[in-house]
Amino acid sequence: MSESLVMEKLPWISVLYFVIILTLIINLIMTGQRPTKTLAWLMVLVFLPVLGALLYFTFGVNRRQFGFIDFKKKRRTKRYLARADQYLDGLLKSEEHQLQNTRGMERCVEQINVNSGAFRASNKNTLRLLIDGEETFDAIFEALRAAERYIHVQYYIFREGKLADQLAELLIAKAREGVRVRVLYDGVGSFKLGKEFLERLRSAGIETQSFFPIYLSRLMRWQINYRNHRKIVIVDGKTGFTGGINVSDQYIDEYGPLGRWHDHHLQVSGPAVLGLNAVFSLDWYYCSGREDVLSDEYFQPFEATSGGVIAQVVASGPDSIIPSVLNQYLAMLRQARDYIYIINPYVVPDVVIIKALEIAVRAGVDVRILLPAKSDSILVKWAMRSYLEELLRVGVKVMQYQPRFVHGKVILVDDAMASVGTANLDIRSLYQNYEVNVLVYDHQFALEVKSAFLRSCKEAKEIALIDYKQLPWIEKLKYNFGKILSPLM
Repeated sequence: MSESLVMEKLPWISVLYFVIILTLIINLIMTGQRPTKTLAWLMVLVFLPVLGALLYFTFGVNRRQFGFIDFKKKRRTKRYLARADQYLDGLLKSEEHQLQNTRGMERCVEQINVNSGAFRASNKNTLRLLIDGEETFDAIFEALRAAERYIHVQYYIFREGKLADQLAELLIAKAREGVRVRVLYDGVGSFKLGKEFLERLRSAGIETQSFFPIYLSRLMRWQINYRNHRKIVIVDGKTGFTGGINVSDQYIDEYGPLGRWHDHHLQVSGPAVLGLNAVFSLDWYYCSGREDVLSDEYFQPFEATSGGVIAQVVASGPDSIIPSVLNQYLAMLRQARDYIYIINPYVVPDVVIIKALEIAVRAGVDVRILLPAKSDSILVKWAMRSYLEELLRVGVKVMQYQPRFVHGKVILVDDAMASVGTANLDIRSLYQNYEVNVLVYDHQFALEVKSAFLRSCKEAKEIALIDYKQLPWIEKLKYNFGKILSPLM
């Protein structure tokens, strides 16, 4: 194309670009739900020509407003949800209008969760806190070896290596024994998962599905911004696992400068497994379109037993009408009277979480946050540092775990309740990702989690506000830059 022709078409190209940007800005203003995020994207669109538009289309468009995520709009899916609810009414929610907790604090949190879309709590559960990858996968592999009827596996990250090979070999062996095996993985988190690995599973009769896969031929349907961050394993409907640990060698070997990751997982036996299995079944149906998981074969009632622990499954996603996980966290923070202990690798909270922590401190609650001294994302590290200064100013105690990268997602309140799951304390987990937590209402379990927290704190360094005040201006500039971008993370 000649230079004169390019110059002749340049005004029309400029006009077209202006119309595109104006359309995106109008879309942003009309669909934006949080002013800080809306303002951040406006700055990106205005000050980053072309690149800003591409970034916004990929990460910023509220696809829920345009039916890109039409999970609850499809007629078949509505029928499926109704059937799932019917199963759980009969199996998990046997006493539909009764709460399991009797104490005021726990009862209030349970009620808020139910009214926010969580499953009803169930009693007679047995729970085991699992710490780090070796203990977690030893327990998972032991449960898988005992499988007789079916195995459901769901992870955000499947990263090929020793651990993935061990898991694959075990799943293949069980499939050849006649056990029905289903594997669900996230299209972005497991983007590097190779075809040969998947073919090994499929050739053994294992069913696999990718959640929002990335196809270059389907650019308009990309869902990079909405990821399935859940980690769930179900064995015969009797034993379940969830927590922060993915399938990656970084949990069993020294992994670069971050070391072997420090994380927390949960093993569940009892009626709460039905809730975890229901979450898996909904995700499986969304990906496969098959309703075969939701049947009596996969949802067996539990025999009545005495004693046990009360637990509640809380799941949320970008298609949720109510942000269930956010409401769960806020309810726990609101009810605290003595202490709040938090373990989380990505503390980039929005204003409501910050305000809830501030109010707790001003009420005399001991609030402590354990987070990693090292980070796997430079922008997240900068953003966290800026928010930590704000938290330190109101009296929150912040400890940085020194030996390794800590990746757990735990909240503990008053020796009374503990949440272990997949949701980080950041905007992405609270509003954009598919997440799942298990909230345990039990004194002894809370004490066990508390003991693990305090052990980790012995290997942590407490941050003082004076350390931030004495930072060089260039460091403060980086942190504030991260804070500006935090609504987009």
